[in-house]
Amino acid sequence: MLKPLNLRVAALDEASGLNGELPRFSWVVSGDAKAQSAFRVVAGTDRESIAEGRGDLFDSGRREGDWPGVTWDGAPPASDRAIWWSVALWDEDGRDSGFAPPVRFFTGLRAEDWEAEWIARYFVLPAGRDVPQGNRYDNRFQARPADYLRRSVELGEKPVRAFAYVTALGLYEFFINGARVGDHVMAPGWTDYHTRVEYQTFDVTDMFAAGENVVGAILGEGWYSGRIGHNQRRAGNHYGGRPAFKCQIHLEYADGRVETVVSDGSWQTTQGPILYSDFLAGEAYDARLEIDGWDKAGFDTAAWQPVEAFIPEPGAPALDAQRVPPAREVARFEGRLLHEKDGMRIFDFSQNLAGYAELRVSAPAGTVFRLRFAERLQEDGGLYLDNMRYAVNEDIYIARGEGEEVFKPRFTFRGFQYAGLTVEGAAESEPQLTAIAIQTDTPVRGTIETGNPLVNQLLSNIVWGQRGNFLSVPTDCPQRDERYGWSADAQVFWRTAGYNMDVEAFLNKWMVDLADGQSPEGAFPDVAPTKPLNPYRLTPQPGAPGWGDAPIIVAWHHFLRYGDRDLLVGNYDRLVAWMDYIEAANPDGLRVNRNNNNYGDWLNVGPKTDPFLVASAYWVHLADLMEKIAGATGRDRGRWQTLGEKLRKAFVDAYWRDGRLVSDTQTAYLLALDFAILPEAERGEAAHRLEALFEAADWHLQTGFLGVRHVCPVVADHIGPARAVDLLLKETYPSWGFSIAHGATTIWERWDGWTPEGGFQSPNMNSFNHYAYGAVGEWIWSRLAGIDWSEAGPGYAHVTARPVFDRRIGHVAAAYEARTGTVESRWRIDGDAGEWELVLPPSVTADVELPEGLGAVIVDDAPLAGRRIRLAAGPHSFRFVMSA
Repeated sequence: MLKPLNLRVAALDEASGLNGELPRFSWVVSGDAKAQSAFRVVAGTDRESIAEGRGDLFDSGRREGDWPGVTWDGAPPASDRAIWWSVALWDEDGRDSGFAPPVRFFTGLRAEDWEAEWIARYFVLPAGRDVPQGNRYDNRFQARPADYLRRSVELGEKPVRAFAYVTALGLYEFFINGARVGDHVMAPGWTDYHTRVEYQTFDVTDMFAAGENVVGAILGEGWYSGRIGHNQRRAGNHYGGRPAFKCQIHLEYADGRVETVVSDGSWQTTQGPILYSDFLAGEAYDARLEIDGWDKAGFDTAAWQPVEAFIPEPGAPALDAQRVPPAREVARFEGRLLHEKDGMRIFDFSQNLAGYAELRVSAPAGTVFRLRFAERLQEDGGLYLDNMRYAVNEDIYIARGEGEEVFKPRFTFRGFQYAGLTVEGAAESEPQLTAIAIQTDTPVRGTIETGNPLVNQLLSNIVWGQRGNFLSVPTDCPQRDERYGWSADAQVFWRTAGYNMDVEAFLNKWMVDLADGQSPEGAFPDVAPTKPLNPYRLTPQPGAPGWGDAPIIVAWHHFLRYGDRDLLVGNYDRLVAWMDYIEAANPDGLRVNRNNNNYGDWLNVGPKTDPFLVASAYWVHLADLMEKIAGATGRDRGRWQTLGEKLRKAFVDAYWRDGRLVSDTQTAYLLALDFAILPEAERGEAAHRLEALFEAADWHLQTGFLGVRHVCPVVADHIGPARAVDLLLKETYPSWGFSIAHGATTIWERWDGWTPEGGFQSPNMNSFNHYAYGAVGEWIWSRLAGIDWSEAGPGYAHVTARPVFDRRIGHVAAAYEARTGTVESRWRIDGDAGEWELVLPPSVTADVELPEGLGAVIVDDAPLAGRRIRLAAGPHSFRFVMSA
């Protein structure tokens, strides 16, 4: 029997709106049947009717097919609606699953539906603050206090439906009648606010009552007007000088009337206990200034001021429904007091993470608690703060003096594992600290465990690097004054990211950011959103090889992982424009012009690879991918085939000499082999030279960001799987294991971020939470676990399984919930005997290729002749003998 799970629209559990698109339904198939043979989707306004299979808005009828998804092809649904939907499946024997428990999505608002205005506290000086006057709100960062906003609404009766559409230029928390709405943090997220901002949709029906109701918000600066990025000449105000708020609430009554409550000039504002809250400075909070009851009925607002309704400069941005899951608090770690250093209590949370700390304490009024945060400790036990650069990352809490008090910041975050607490005054209880991790709440899709502790810790470090950097956009690091959406970091890591978590919706959103940053000439940017990277340019900074190339690479990976052609089709012309941009400046087929900030193989150790060779290799790769994308979207592939041939010839003519590449480095050979640039007859010689380079380095890594992703795949395929495992398990510098041996709980930015001989690397660039080198995760999943996608069946409709069995690993147990269902792979070696179980979900097939050198192999109780076999859906067992 089949069972549909994880019902989603637009790749979201509960979409905030449709952004002018028709609903795209998807589900995951589970059960012990062989295949989904048909499905039926129903959608409508009544949950109970949908549960019974009656849809008043959409009914697909029974449709044959095994793909777990369909697009609404009826009349488009109206805006401002919540729609319930469900799906029933039939298996190959005609058995009906029945309808799954219904789930909901919102249709959101169209542009013409918005009546609300942008509102903000009265305008202030260009620096974003009032005249300095020595009060509590004056600070050295010129950071603004948070704004408190409210409006009273008198209702004659309780509404039967109430939907709130909420957003901000900056960050917000939203309240109705004294209760916070939703569990989002850092909402509404980061976009190019001059182009678009995303809104969230909330069902707030149960929060309104007849009589006086109060709607309120707290507003912070965030990415909009706060300090972000590393350019201290223009530290903040990248998009505007003050945060703004927009809210529209639709109240529907039993008789069908709809009343609209909007943000406008009737709202009021004041300042409260949040003296300032800034991503890089931190948050200062004076609990003595708390405004009790400010968001409840009956509150006296005589001292409050009217807001200003205005149009943001340079113009009002488009309003899009949120495309990603919200950012949330996802984990908590209790702080352990290590010691006291120079009057500062040092706490260890055991995990490097992105988020903030919660302080719990009792103290007299006016007692000041100062918290500083660090990723590492100095040798003397103090906090290592130099690598934060201009990020102060200090939270200040001033006690109210009324029993136990709990503080956590609202509108700031940072990367840290340690905290230092200084108390000015006498606390009445021992302070307790808890670290709270936040991230865009992308659902976990993969679980994996091996018999090797080092590999398990590496896998954990990779996951926590992703958790700490997937916050609205895929950032490079969460701690210092940077935190950009660097595109090369993301593209080398994207395959790994998709195994760990569901990044389908996350890329749908970030591709919009990348598109918003594309220049009229076709150049994709280095980072997205683009503006804070170089605030003095009138246009976004055009991307470098490997960076600007990212949209093509991640779009193809997205298609292979999720089977989604829509993203390819919707962005095809933009991808072509980037290829045109490169080709127009490089008619000879070598990528030596328009390379912009040509970073090359960023942060490699050892010999440097010629950045023009790296650029030209990537161009070949792009041509190959564009040929595949053209085929997948029904375009002519001819241009890209011809271009690929031309670029390969130019590369070989320029860089291949007498059996070697002129840039004789690990990365050069890794790219040439993985991108299949060299003629097939020459690849053996290139692999032999690569092996010699690894031997000369005593099997240590010398690659940077662009080379690292290709290390284990190329070594396994061209030198031998055992050698790839050698690299994986290396613990001496430079290697993945070296950082683990020295306490890493995330991936370091640099192989030499810290060494016993040299101590800490340059504090000007030395993050200890940077996921790029975690790109090895894709090889662990695809080869050690043996769960890989296939171009023959994108979206894991077909699986490639080429497991690497190694005694040093001992065992692997992995489960990946793919777009089509959960693929499980479990193997174990005991002496010379090995067992492997591969479980394929309904409708999914697999091509299996076993390693060379195995003894007799039994598959599902039958002997296997050769090393290859095609398998149908269901569980399969292998027994084999390991070679000596």
